[in-house]
Amino acid sequence: MHLKYFLKLSLAVLIMLTFACRKDNQSFKYEPINDIKITDTKTSFTLPQLDSLIITPTLAETLPAGDSFTYSWKIDSNVIAESKNLRIKVTLSPGTYQMIYKVTSNRNGIFTLQRYTIIVTGAYPDGWYIVNNKNGKGKVSLIRTDDVIFDNPMEVANNKSYPGKALALYNFGKGGFFYYFTDQNAYRFNMNDWLELGDKSSVLPGLATPLPFKMAPVFMMNTSKFEQFIVADGGLYVGISGTNSDNVKPLTQRIPGNYDLFPGVFPSTFNLTYFYDNTTMRFMQMEILSRFLKYAPATTTTSDSFDMANVGKKMIAYDRGVTTLGDEGIEWYYIMEDSAGRYLMSITSDSNNSATGVNQKMENSPEIGNATNFATSSILKQLYYTVDNKVYLYDMLAQSARLIYTFPGSYVIKDIEMLRSTSKQLVIGVNNGTAGEVYYFDINGQGQFSNNTYTKKFTGFGEIVQVAAARQNL
Repeated sequence: MHLKYFLKLSLAVLIMLTFACRKDNQSFKYEPINDIKITDTKTSFTLPQLDSLIITPTLAETLPAGDSFTYSWKIDSNVIAESKNLRIKVTLSPGTYQMIYKVTSNRNGIFTLQRYTIIVTGAYPDGWYIVNNKNGKGKVSLIRTDDVIFDNPMEVANNKSYPGKALALYNFGKGGFFYYFTDQNAYRFNMNDWLELGDKSSVLPGLATPLPFKMAPVFMMNTSKFEQFIVADGGLYVGISGTNSDNVKPLTQRIPGNYDLFPGVFPSTFNLTYFYDNTTMRFMQMEILSRFLKYAPATTTTSDSFDMANVGKKMIAYDRGVTTLGDEGIEWYYIMEDSAGRYLMSITSDSNNSATGVNQKMENSPEIGNATNFATSSILKQLYYTVDNKVYLYDMLAQSARLIYTFPGSYVIKDIEMLRSTSKQLVIGVNNGTAGEVYYFDINGQGQFSNNTYTKKFTGFGEIVQVAAARQNL
């Protein structure tokens, strides 16, 4: 029995060995493969929204003759182009994107990939807003940081006209929008593409005074960046700031009370914001989420330089001064006036506390009684003020001012703004009749203008109303 199985197994093994030893006469044909490589050295691009993205890839082939290819460009799995070279208008929201370029051989289906990083900034991210009026109508122009000027981007973006004379503009970097006020309306725009997000009916539906505005409204966030405030014709309106431009709700009705606020908002601690009533000549305050405006308590200790509950002077201007990184600490400066002259006062605040600061009469300061524009440094105890066509520098420690620049006699300075991030540049908007011009002045370590002159000049604006910093929303 076992012998029978053994013989069968031996026969099977012999047959297998016989076939295994036979010569394989099959003939295989080997064809070289066209190896494709994308040899681009630049694989990262940064550009503003609405600009054109142009990429011309360099392809290297080992066997270029006789092959053809299919191309695709993808962002977030979405095909944006199917051409060898890419040329598109960027409509993506600001942010960082990964783009994949795929080249596929039509002969054998072999493909190669290249990854590109695309960083999209806002179309109008950083620079200076120039609020101006031309031919009886307001507009907002933009001088971008690369010195490109956009004459009237809001009308271009929205394909509509905005009637009324321009009054003011205030931006809100956290949520990516800004407010634009004319004598006939109040608007909210997306900061990146300037698309309109609402007008008075959705921004200030409870405006207590009839249009036109008697004076330019102002806007500001509180220190915690959680609430927003608008002061319009002496009334206060409050709203939740929101996290982006899509979820900002209308502001409240006028906060009740017998007050007439100066057009200014002064964030203090995380939980407190100050205002000023020019009728009673004293500070007012509102705690976060309270919706109650009340008078600030008296500050009458020996360490206080003035009594916030009894200032006794009219506020005519303000600006922010020395500021710590992240805005945890800030000093607000105020120009006050009474029958005896003008004064410089300040309030300092950090996350938890506030206190009165300087209180000095502005003597030894030429023409200070006629000054109309003020800008303070955030790194030096200095203040710039203007009278007609002249710029003065006021030294808070020396308590005196000196003339540092004079424009031609026909020019009138309308607004001055400090580049707050460095305090090393002063931007001045001037009018020569109804024609507006903008000048950049670099500031040296002593507060003087470098080389005693401007570094850049921009022309072609209407009559300038305001110069305001544009904040990048990234």
